[in-house]
Amino acid sequence: MKISIATMQKLSKIKNSVYDDIKIEYLYHSNKLEGSTFSMEQLNVLLEQQIVTGEHSVNDVQETINSLRLFDYVIQTLGEKLTSRLLREYQSILKKNTSDEMYGLSGDYKKIPNQLRSVDIKLAEPYEVPELIEGLLERKIETLGDIADFHQRFEHIHPFQDGNGRIGRFIILRQCLENNIDLIAIDDMYNKEYREALYIAQTTGELEQLVDVFEKCQERLNEKLHSWIPTIEQVSKEVEEALEKDRTTIKEISKKHAER
Repeated sequence: MKISIATMQKLSKIKNSVYDDIKIEYLYHSNKLEGSTFSMEQLNVLLEQQIVTGEHSVNDVQETINSLRLFDYVIQTLGEKLTSRLLREYQSILKKNTSDEMYGLSGDYKKIPNQLRSVDIKLAEPYEVPELIEGLLERKIETLGDIADFHQRFEHIHPFQDGNGRIGRFIILRQCLENNIDLIAIDDMYNKEYREALYIAQTTGELEQLVDVFEKCQERLNEKLHSWIPTIEQVSKEVEEALEKDRTTIKEISKKHAER
């Protein structure tokens, strides 16, 4: 499902509509990949009523609350250049009031080497991160393949002490919206395939399997949001009409100035 930046930002201001469904769908699966114990229903209650239900660790509760806020911030900052500063800000929001923030592990790149458990991948050393990230951020993103390549490189660098998977998937969301590409939410149904494809991409540079998983996740999300298509099309039309009105106004003003 393709959604323009302007349409997504307008949807974000409409309560109890498709925006909330996209947010919950995206966050439920992304957080679950990192071990969150929140169910879809519990996440909905947290979003709608600001009430935590069920038994969860303190960090899981706080990071889930933070992820809801970060989703909104990512949408607000669409169109801005993705910089090292903005990346660190994303991670700082995700880790607000958690033990990682308490230990000084939020809002900055890692200071201590980290590793992925049960995977024989050598991640970037802390001193390598700033230069590697700057180089990565200069890469041009236009296609699904570009997004897959960026993602595997970002996760291979693993720039933060923690939160890399979730930040990486927020970047995927951002890149889809900014490049008119069908939205990708890494569905838990494809968890195993996603991890295997990511490993292959990181160790061989081969992106075919990762792109295939992304396409499956796009189809899955399209199915889940199918009933919202009329709403999205309506808002998209309203946005385009408003933009056209603005363009017409600017032309008229320019013409008047030219005639003086």
